[in-house]
Amino acid sequence: MKELEILIIHLNGTEVIINCLKSIFADDASAKVTILFNATTDKSIEVVGKKFPQVKFYITHERLGFAQASNFLAMQSKAKQIIFLNNDLIVSKNWANEMIKTLKAHSKCIGVQSKVKSFYNRNYFENAGAAGGFIDKYGYPFCRGRIFDNVEKDKGQYDDETRIFWGCGVSFLVNRDEFIKRGMFDEKFFMYAEELDFCWRTNNQGMEIWYSPKSVVYHMGSFSVNYEKINFKKEYYITRNHILAFLKNYSMFNILKLLPTRLMLELISALRFPLKRGIPFVLSLPNIIYYFIQRKNIIKSKLFSEKSNLNNLIYPQSIAMEYFIKHKKTFKDLEFGE
Repeated sequence: MKELEILIIHLNGTEVIINCLKSIFADDASAKVTILFNATTDKSIEVVGKKFPQVKFYITHERLGFAQASNFLAMQSKAKQIIFLNNDLIVSKNWANEMIKTLKAHSKCIGVQSKVKSFYNRNYFENAGAAGGFIDKYGYPFCRGRIFDNVEKDKGQYDDETRIFWGCGVSFLVNRDEFIKRGMFDEKFFMYAEELDFCWRTNNQGMEIWYSPKSVVYHMGSFSVNYEKINFKKEYYITRNHILAFLKNYSMFNILKLLPTRLMLELISALRFPLKRGIPFVLSLPNIIYYFIQRKNIIKSKLFSEKSNLNNLIYPQSIAMEYFIKHKKTFKDLEFGE
């Protein structure tokens, strides 16, 4: 059995996927890579087939969400460890080996995130994942190296191998058997926050997610989504899925205690950013209400547990209040996780 397989979902962008594969094989010429061409319409399949005949691939004609596509690839793999890797990045030397080292160094660890830096400005972290993810008590995610729109310069301040709450799917290694055992990604999420939900579920069950600082990737960010314009589909899934993860992974006691404040914060955000947050929030409400009503049936098969002590991984205050009111712009400012 091959110990490691790299799994990539690709929509379009021939140059992007070629650069990604070049960096992978420059680091390890024998790397096992599998691509799902997800309703690809450009020449990516033809070009990859000619330049990298060693790459295994599948083709779908109907576009799958990231969660469903990732689960499909995981089920096809026979490797012990798998890495979900975005197509719009390049990897650094020994990036995969460093993740495996981190995984093996911690007995309860089943998932590891790389350090994610900007492809365009390589001295800085990238918005997605940065140096590992956390949440506040209301379920809002943030990262070491990036809180809301404040992205930090990488000065080595997060070069410690540490346990994190969630790992970003940009470059995320998991033990394949554990990934399947714990329910994989929830396909109802379609795209965005499926890794937050999976990691939250994993933490609740007493297992761990870690950050590997010596595993570095350089990420373009939202290549498959129009990043320059307000994309209502993207904002809808982000808004909806963060709340769904909240409803799935907290106990009913915590939901009833925290949900009113969470909804108040959502309303404030919607009023402040009516196009980016307001409309997506309104559109997601029917789905959220249905999810809340059906919660008991939905989580029945998801190995729900909330027995683990996660006090060191969940920030006890509102990250929005800390950032916008108290002007705490960095993870270090929060005096959290020290």
